Amino acid sequence: MKRIFMVDDEPVNLECAAQILNDSYEVMTARSGKQGLIQLEKSIPDLILLDINMPGMNGYEVMDELKKNQVLKDIPVIFLSSHMDGESEIKGLKMGAMDCIRKPFEPEIVRSRIDKILKMTEQKKELQDIALKDGLTDLLNRRYMEKLLNQTETDGKKGFFMLLDLDNFKLVNDIFGHKVGDDVLVRFARVMEKQVGDENSVCRLGGDEFAVYFSGNHKKKDIISFAQNMIAGIEYEINELLLDSGDFNVSVSIGIAQKPEDGQGFTKLYSAADKALYFVKQNGKRGYHFFSDTAVEAKEREEERRQINLRQLQRLMLEQGRESGAYRVEYAGFKWIYHLIFQCIKKKNYSAHLLLFTVHDKAGDELEKSRAVKGIEALEQAVSKSLSGRDAATKCGRVQYVALLPDTSPEEGKMIACRVQEKFQELLEDDTMELSYEMESIAENT
Repeated sequence: MKRIFMVDDEPVNLECAAQILNDSYEVMTARSGKQGLIQLEKSIPDLILLDINMPGMNGYEVMDELKKNQVLKDIPVIFLSSHMDGESEIKGLKMGAMDCIRKPFEPEIVRSRIDKILKMTEQKKELQDIALKDGLTDLLNRRYMEKLLNQTETDGKKGFFMLLDLDNFKLVNDIFGHKVGDDVLVRFARVMEKQVGDENSVCRLGGDEFAVYFSGNHKKKDIISFAQNMIAGIEYEINELLLDSGDFNVSVSIGIAQKPEDGQGFTKLYSAADKALYFVKQNGKRGYHFFSDTAVEAKEREEERRQINLRQLQRLMLEQGRESGAYRVEYAGFKWIYHLIFQCIKKKNYSAHLLLFTVHDKAGDELEKSRAVKGIEALEQAVSKSLSGRDAATKCGRVQYVALLPDTSPEEGKMIACRVQEKFQELLEDDTMELSYEMESIAENT
């Protein structure tokens, strides 16, 4: 049963309203504006009948307080007054009232107007719910998460914002088709709902990007445990769906931001979590990372962003000493192979070539993070599909990949490079980026 809350300083008016409405509604009453606001903190009605002319705190002042309150501001209000003139009615409507009724009121008029407003409010809520739902997964959508985080921006409460991304989802669509891709996203959503629970908010931001907001004083170790369980649970469910794929598997990457330490509001928390997610993607995927942990690694990430040429690359590989930094750790195994081939060249007539591929923006602009990730993933696949089993390759920067081609002539090297470029453009499906390459014989620098 819908609940009507009437605030009026006259007991007769309260009794009259109760008699008129009790058959259809649960009626609550208060005899002053201050008393009404106190009661509203304990129980939220579906509609408020609010007298304008009350001592101490009039109806307009009560309305001001309602509109300041995030919980109460959307409750429909009907103003009541025995001195309702055009000016009073206009003021009430401008403040956000749904209607204004003169006292003493006709019972049927009051019933009719309340019924109409409640029906309109319910229809509006249904439309808002639809607008805040993702059509495919039935999760809440980006608009909802933006609204939630922006509402909690100044509440002083702590929280964790988690950004989840399905690694290699494009391959799912390419190999199995978009119908299976949709099934994967729906299963992704169901696993998240089950693990997150009703007390936290989970939504699909778009594509294969999902988000969770944990409100309250959670410990970091609990968030870590949740991230680990989420990765394992999602991968198990989705890879079970893709059993017919043979050795094809998907994984999950997660970026995490903390409120208020990393920011408040959707824009700042999303930006921080996105940077943490990017860190995971750049360091092997399948894992989680807190934005707050990236300060120590900032220097290493900056080194990774620098682009190099082939001469610099060969000098780095021939350096002796302990490896350090994100870039060198990534190509340690590759460097060992390089040294092996280098020794073969010194002992006998043996030819080998290095190919260094770099992803560019065609207009010459710097690639932002999302495009750089997209480009390097396409390049990684293109290299994998174009090289033979005797070749070796590794990522050596944010938008660079190096390949080592043993026992290869310059002509063969150029053919392989062109093949990688063609495959890259085919996989990327984006004509705003292009792939360039440098090639050099290792023998020329021995």
